[in-house]
Amino acid sequence: EGSGEPRDAHDIFGAAMACLHGELGAVGRRRDWVLVYFSRLCSPRDVPRPLRPLPTYRLPQELPGLLGALRSGPPASRHRLRGRAKGLLHRLMEAEASKEAAGGSSGGCPGSPLQPSGT
Repeated sequence: EGSGEPRDAHDIFGAAMACLHGELGAVGRRRDWVLVYFSRLCSPRDVPRPLRPLPTYRLPQELPGLLGALRSGPPASRHRLRGRAKGLLHRLMEAEASKEAAGGSSGGCPGSPLQPSGT
């Protein structure tokens, strides 16, 4: 017990906890998880001790808080991806412009973002 492994092969709860143990133990991974439970099915005391540090939401009472938590994470990720995509596009355009200045063909289609302006 306490090893993170289920006691027998048919212990579904133990198997699930063993899978979560490694994931939640990874540095920085706890912020990727939230715990949600339904107030009519269980109480806060029913939450296993290893999961108690996670942000916990009781439904339906705390649905607005859960939605806020879910909304706050992904937009930042999308913003970073958008910034990376813009940076990549900028580098591609610079490479195409350098190639054009060196006498190579642009390779872009008319109207494409890689087509140098004025052509």
